[in-house]
Amino acid sequence: MITELVEGKNIGSLPDPFPFLSNNKILKVKSDTDITSEYREMYGKMLESMSFKEVKVNDVVSGIIAEINDKEYYINVGYKDYVYCDIPKKGTFTTDLKVGDPIDVLITKVSNDPFLIRGSVTELIKLKVHSKMKDYFENNLSLSATVKSLMPAGYMLDVHMDNITVEAFMPNTLADVNKLYDAESIIGGTYPVMLETMQQERGVYVVSRRKYLQTLIPEEISKLKTGIVYVGKVTGTTPFGVFVQFSANENGEECLTGMIHKANMCEKWQDKMNQIKAGMEIEFYVKEVIKHNKIILTQILKESLWDNIKVGKVLDGKIRDIKTFGALISLDEETTGLIQTNYITKYNKKINVGDDIKVKIISLIRDDRKIYLNFADIK
Repeated sequence: MITELVEGKNIGSLPDPFPFLSNNKILKVKSDTDITSEYREMYGKMLESMSFKEVKVNDVVSGIIAEINDKEYYINVGYKDYVYCDIPKKGTFTTDLKVGDPIDVLITKVSNDPFLIRGSVTELIKLKVHSKMKDYFENNLSLSATVKSLMPAGYMLDVHMDNITVEAFMPNTLADVNKLYDAESIIGGTYPVMLETMQQERGVYVVSRRKYLQTLIPEEISKLKTGIVYVGKVTGTTPFGVFVQFSANENGEECLTGMIHKANMCEKWQDKMNQIKAGMEIEFYVKEVIKHNKIILTQILKESLWDNIKVGKVLDGKIRDIKTFGALISLDEETTGLIQTNYITKYNKKINVGDDIKVKIISLIRDDRKIYLNFADIK
């Protein structure tokens, strides 16, 4: 009930200024007998002005951060009280917000006795992040991520999205195109990655650096040139050659993988293949790119069997192995052909591993580097 005007009193969270009061006055009441018709009219207008918009659970509202303490944001959304919100815990989501910053909030609770509005920044961030992640996943877009730490199964990363940091996991097998020779070499670095799946593991997104690098391969391969010396790092060795990872140009991503057959290693390595270790830098030439982006490398520029091979040509070979599907024939140090079992059976040939043999080329699949043979003495 209205009895007096108090000058200069701040009206707090009420709408400011009231349309019917000047100089920011608040009405106070002592008794019904003191209420005049003018005051009744003013009091009615005040109550009308205090009718705030309805706030419901699951509404998303916009406001300004008014206060921040250790646990909560106090957010002014233009209602009769602040919305009290959790501060996202460090780890899953991290925000960099301060007093005065605009923010969107998901309303999670509204109570009237006592009046209280609670909201959640974390839940809204989850909704926004998941929606944005879905867009990145479906459109094969890359994200920037910093590698924080190494675990037995992989790496923990921070993925950066606007002013939000999202925790992610990257398995060891997805950290590079090939297995990293030094698992700790990427810790602390920031790299483009892509989402491997939208299914979260242990509450975090699974990302892949390998998936991103693989998207670059077709364009990088198109830049390769013969006769140019490239430099790469050894990723692994086998009895028959060395695998190398490299880039098509000096400033490009090292996303290409090729093999140097031991017959194409330079002279100084011919008898020292066992001394070549993962992580070593070596020089080489690009010899050929075949099907499925397979790259043949060499340290020696020389003519090979594949430079002049053709159907019908007769070659000398040696039986390297005999399988259920046929006999594998070594045609030179790096090239093998196949005599299929049906030819061996048809012509009743008695063959043994290590036998020298003359063969005729009956079919070639250059993209797969496959050579099909028959016995040269068959008419």
